[in-house]
Amino acid sequence: MDRFVVHEDNLEWVPADFPRAQMKVLYMDPRGGGQILLLRFEPYCEMPGHAHISSDEAAYVLEGELGQQGADGEEEVFRAGHFAFFPAGAEHGPFTTGEEGCTIISVFYGPLS
Repeated sequence: MDRFVVHEDNLEWVPADFPRAQMKVLYMDPRGGGQILLLRFEPYCEMPGHAHISSDEAAYVLEGELGQQGADGEEEVFRAGHFAFFPAGAEHGPFTTGEEGCTIISVFYGPLS
């Protein structure tokens, strides 16, 4: 496999699978379907709860904050510098942003399904 280099300024923001969010695909692995995404959530964005059946997800918050409603009703807030790992099949979210929005990098180890 050849090395791959890209600068994010050379990539376009495209709509994500839910409103008020955009993404840049930094890398898509042609061997197994994994991908690395830069995700930008606008202020007051709501991402529904979900699971990735075929892929683990690792996420790192670059700026802003992202809140997640916990099973006990308490909100967990991920701020710049937080890292989270969600194994394949693990439910996570729903997530919401406040007035400043949020930017994260997410690594998916397999195809998204």
